Amino acid sequence: MDLSLSKQQAELVQTVRGLAETEIKPYIQGRDFPNKDGFDWHLVNKLSELNLVCPTIPVEYGGLGLDIFTTCLVVEELAAACSGLTAVVDANVHAVQPILLAGSERQKQRVLPKLAGSNASLSAFALTESSGGSDINSMTTFAEKTAQGYVVNGRKDYILNAPQAEFISLFAFSDRIQKKSSMRCFIIPRDTPGVSTGNVRDMAALDYAEIAEVVFDNAAVDQSMVIKSDEPYSGYLLLSQTFDIGRVLVGATSVGISRAAYELAYGHADGRIQFDRKIKNHQAVSHTLAEMATRIEMARLITWKACWLIDKGDDFTVASAMAKLAASTIAQEVTAEAADILGARAYEKGSPMERLLRDARILSTIEGTNYIQRNIIASLL
Repeated sequence: MDLSLSKQQAELVQTVRGLAETEIKPYIQGRDFPNKDGFDWHLVNKLSELNLVCPTIPVEYGGLGLDIFTTCLVVEELAAACSGLTAVVDANVHAVQPILLAGSERQKQRVLPKLAGSNASLSAFALTESSGGSDINSMTTFAEKTAQGYVVNGRKDYILNAPQAEFISLFAFSDRIQKKSSMRCFIIPRDTPGVSTGNVRDMAALDYAEIAEVVFDNAAVDQSMVIKSDEPYSGYLLLSQTFDIGRVLVGATSVGISRAAYELAYGHADGRIQFDRKIKNHQAVSHTLAEMATRIEMARLITWKACWLIDKGDDFTVASAMAKLAASTIAQEVTAEAADILGARAYEKGSPMERLLRDARILSTIEGTNYIQRNIIASLL
């Protein structure tokens, strides 16, 4: 395994880091989100100039065609600047993954070009419901078979990009008895009659991103927009594969948040004088910084290994679960320790450290709770 970056990867990292420092960080500082006047497209448009709104879309459909490892390099840089913007990108990658894995050529031609290029739209991945998150069988959204396709009824909740998504990748059952075997993935254009935005959630994390319900009220989906519609368990297997890949994005996001918190703590410790010397030279603080740096590197490496396994086509289920579990846990530990070093200023509303604390906390919940990650790992030991 070669841990060095290619010239192209290193240049991309530097480009995204430059954008983060000169455009993203200054823009979000002092702003309140969500914007009362509607979604703020400014940062998404900045990313679209680099074709990074959904970096995994293949070149033939207008995208950059980045592999998962390179995508996670981008995600780390974005997360170090704005976790909410990172969540927007992660949601896009998540939503298109079922199409990339198993979509037909017609489905790819219809959807992927609209999510790439300098005028890229957004997409959403709709699985979670108020009554069912980790417990798939408790979901109630139902797709009834018709002569032309399916009619969908139900509500999905806590969906990233829900108010802005041009396309929605929806997972729902088509048989109330044989639930898992009947799960299907539906690609639903946002302008489909019967599709609307429900309650917009006022979240205490991931500022900039918008999260809301998606309501399906007799929404008709043509057969051509159902992925692998006739294969039993195809929807459930596709969901599992998509989640396995999505978890490394959370790992990379966690690393970015941890790194940003460490940099704030180190910068403060290097400038703060107490007892006639910089506090970074006090052993208690210096050892804490050393431990923080070590754990961040651990989180990065376990995430990189999972990416490596994904890109080379090996079994990566355990590795991605471990990456998500370890990196998100480390992000919470590192941000808490960084806040201790910064002191009271870490808790000023709207400050960079306060945002990082909130964003780190949600990482153990998204893409499957860390309780579920432990179950997955234990079941495959």
